[in-house]
Amino acid sequence: MSKKRRLSWLSVLGLLAGFCWWFSLAMRAAADYDIDQYQVNVAIQRDGSANVTQAMTYQFDDDYHGVFNVQDLKGIQGAQLEGVTTQLNGGTTVTAAPSETGANNTYQLTQNADRMRVKLYRQVQEDDKLRVVYRYRLKGVVTNYADTAELNWKVIGSGWDVPLNNVKIVIQLPAKNVSALQAWTHGPLSGQTKVERAAGRVTMTLGHNPANQFVESHLLFPTTVTATNTRTNTAKRKATVQKQEAKLAQEANEKRRRNQLLRRVIFGAAVAG
Repeated sequence: MSKKRRLSWLSVLGLLAGFCWWFSLAMRAAADYDIDQYQVNVAIQRDGSANVTQAMTYQFDDDYHGVFNVQDLKGIQGAQLEGVTTQLNGGTTVTAAPSETGANNTYQLTQNADRMRVKLYRQVQEDDKLRVVYRYRLKGVVTNYADTAELNWKVIGSGWDVPLNNVKIVIQLPAKNVSALQAWTHGPLSGQTKVERAAGRVTMTLGHNPANQFVESHLLFPTTVTATNTRTNTAKRKATVQKQEAKLAQEANEKRRRNQLLRRVIFGAAVAG
């Protein structure tokens, strides 16, 4: 490739990167609110169910009267919403009530086998901060196989139309010193997963999760941790999952390498320009 053609190719890459950056800013500017401090605590029970607390803070750029929460339920046996609370600008925490009227501080729930959708009605004004906490119980989130227990669930589904910032997901098992605990996370490549076997806990952190991007957690641990689980399968599962995750990890590392190379090329083009 000649030097002239190489510079032309680098210029195209630079223009493409600039367009993507401008487009992301335009999309962000079009949103009427941001979601900050998105935190999920998942407490696994010995029967394979889970108690979930999902908290987030909305920063509004305009007057609003409602927000949505869409939770993915694929691969599990359902969920039961147990409560919604709101706190406006650091004030008193208020419990929202189920209602079809659309009145202030009420919510509407629609649910099927694939998702749970909550529409919360709460009157807010420009620059308000609204903290919302959803509490629900997951059914059959863990499967006990012959050689391992498995959790494989999209903790964050792809139903969010705005980015999520400062994401933290904590999955707590009902046991300590789980030496065989393994965990993998699927989603943006910039996230981090911390496995604490002594505490029986897995923590996932992510600075920024793009709109419509899921975050999936995949755990393996001994069946004794969820000994009373009735969702069982007599097949062996552990080796299959480990092989599958090793392949996915290799693909993710290769993608990171390509992204890093592309950033270097774009930076080089910008410097050359």
